[in-house]
Amino acid sequence: MKNVAIVIAVSDYENITPLPGCKNDYKLISDILKATNKYTDVLEIYEKTDSLNVKESLTSFFSGIREEEIGELFFYYTEHGTYDGEEEDLRFVLTDYSKEKYNTTTLSNNFIDQQIRGVDPKLTVKVVDACNSGIPYIKGDLEVTQIFEQEKAISNLYFMFSSHSHQSSYVDTISHFTKSFAEAILNYKGNEISYASIIEYIKDKFAQSSKQTPYFVTQGTMSDIFCNITDIIKNIDIKKYEKQILDYKKEETSLTEAIKRLSKSYSSKDEIDKILSEMKEAFAEIINIDFLAEIFSLDVIEVSNYTEILDIDAVARWIDKNPNDYFIEVEKEEISNSNNIYNNIYGNLIPNLFKPKVEFTGISTRLNTTFDSLKIKLNPSYPATFPYQCNVVFLISRYKITVFYKFITYHETGWEIYEYGDRSKWKYFDLRYANKSEGMKRIKKINNEFFEYIKSSIQARLEVQNSSNKHD
Repeated sequence: MKNVAIVIAVSDYENITPLPGCKNDYKLISDILKATNKYTDVLEIYEKTDSLNVKESLTSFFSGIREEEIGELFFYYTEHGTYDGEEEDLRFVLTDYSKEKYNTTTLSNNFIDQQIRGVDPKLTVKVVDACNSGIPYIKGDLEVTQIFEQEKAISNLYFMFSSHSHQSSYVDTISHFTKSFAEAILNYKGNEISYASIIEYIKDKFAQSSKQTPYFVTQGTMSDIFCNITDIIKNIDIKKYEKQILDYKKEETSLTEAIKRLSKSYSSKDEIDKILSEMKEAFAEIINIDFLAEIFSLDVIEVSNYTEILDIDAVARWIDKNPNDYFIEVEKEEISNSNNIYNNIYGNLIPNLFKPKVEFTGISTRLNTTFDSLKIKLNPSYPATFPYQCNVVFLISRYKITVFYKFITYHETGWEIYEYGDRSKWKYFDLRYANKSEGMKRIKKINNEFFEYIKSSIQARLEVQNSSNKHD
């Protein structure tokens, strides 16, 4: 059994801003990996970083180890990154990147995951230092994309992303995230450092940052060791890698010019109202999918100030945890523990032991748009099925809308009396005003997702009734 590593660093670009600091990232991480004396095969891609060479090098490397028994696979990437909302995928941007050849000149994170599954390592570690890198991987209250459902899943893993999918990652002479990863190892006082300890150090390092929040996905024992802290490791000096970048002239931009450039991505309230109306029309297209128009009528209900939206407390909790520029006020209340018998006994001795519990009750806004939520309701034309509804919540800022959505099945609790029944978890995506077309494509995918939800529900209901009829 052997351990392998892949290090990719792209610093030079033909059509977008170069990232000379990524060269320093590469040298630092490469030297740390070598100092561990842990990896048998190491693929380093840092010079010929055009799409053809990167993809061919990766394909060849994975093919070469496919018949091997792999203990650990360590993957590191530093360069530009972009979140593909339509495919729910992170794309690694390569040297020859162009918008016209978007798929050809970027590397799909899903492609990397598929290759990893093909070699089936006992442990997978992925460290990605790029903007918009924190794609939603696992099921939770809000992040429901699941890539580990395949027959051969990545089971034991530590994935570390430098930022959330809507954030930038920052760099001086070394990228901030890569530097914190290295510091966690080089400043460690014990004999061997685990991946869990590295993650804890990085979390503490960025705890006070509102601009960049690293994102982690872990699945395993949380006791896996990165390396022993040898004298060679201790002698690595980060300052050696923080070389000033002299061969790259930063563009001199005045504060006024920077504000003007940023303002181009902002929209007026009238423009936002127009986009909301277009999104409403796009969601209403659900009725035109397959058989829906034959057995349902459509009712699109506009909602103001987020009232009467089911499970809005989960959205409020998400807003409270994520730095944002939304025109939103989170509504919450503290539930006192003053009547708790243990608080009466120990409260004076340990004042913070029984802090009031915070409950999120909703959200509100003073923006006064045409509407800020939608209920896309399908009312049945036949008694053999139920109503279905897609609730859509729009969180609005000056430069983007974050769209939350969930599907709901109604249950018949009386004669033609329906109440909320089964429901999906909230999902969300960002629609940037400067890239509206991508958001509209995403709504089309949501409509198809809603259709599959309805279809599965109807089929399950028919199977139950048919089974009951057979027994009768």
